[in-house]
Amino acid sequence: MLRTIKVTVFFILLSFLSTICALSQKKNIRLNLGFQVNLPERVLNSEIQNFNNKNGGFGFHITPKFNYSDKLSYAINMEYSIVTENYQTDNIGSFHILSFSPAVNYSFTNFKIRPFIGIGVGCYHVIFHKPQINIGVRPIIGVSIYDYFDLSFEYNKIIADINVNPDVNGDFDNYYIAIKASFSIGLFNTTITKNSQKRS
Repeated sequence: MLRTIKVTVFFILLSFLSTICALSQKKNIRLNLGFQVNLPERVLNSEIQNFNNKNGGFGFHITPKFNYSDKLSYAINMEYSIVTENYQTDNIGSFHILSFSPAVNYSFTNFKIRPFIGIGVGCYHVIFHKPQINIGVRPIIGVSIYDYFDLSFEYNKIIADINVNPDVNGDFDNYYIAIKASFSIGLFNTTITKNSQKRS
C-alpha cells in the first residue's frame, strides 16, 4: 500500500514537471523560498489559556511555481513544519510534519500587487506516528508583491486520524494554520510580449 502511494506521488510529480518543461518556452517559472509561523489554537479559541501554544510552531518551505498566465499559476509546496502538542505534562513536545502539496492559485488582478486564492491537495507525513502517508488539503489566501515576495495565510488539514505514539507526544488537532513569507527567485522567463508578437 505504501509503495503504491509513493509510486503514485512520483508519477504526479513527474507529470507536473514534464508539463512545465513542455510549456516553459512561453511561460514563467519561479522558485519560492520562505519561513512560516504556525498560529496557536488559542488565537481562534478563547477558552485555551494563553500559556498553551497548542498547534503553534514554525516551519520552512520550498515551492516551485509555474505562472501559466497573469492570473493562473501552479505550484508544488514542499514543507517542513513543527507543531506544538496540547500540553499534557511539564515536558512539552511537538510534532514534526513533512508535506508535499501540489496547488493551483488564482490572482484577482494582473497588477504588481496581486491578491490571490488557491487550493492544494497533497501528502502529509507526521514523523514517528502512523499512518505514514496522510492525505491533506490546503486552502490558501495571499498576496503577491512585484513577483518577488508572497505573503499567504494557509490552512493545512490532515484528513485521516493520526495514531499518536503515546511514548513520544500528547496530541494535536490534525491541522495547523500557517502565515507564510516567501521570497521568489526567477528561474525561467521567456513570456511572449505583445510587441514581439506584432513584430513576428
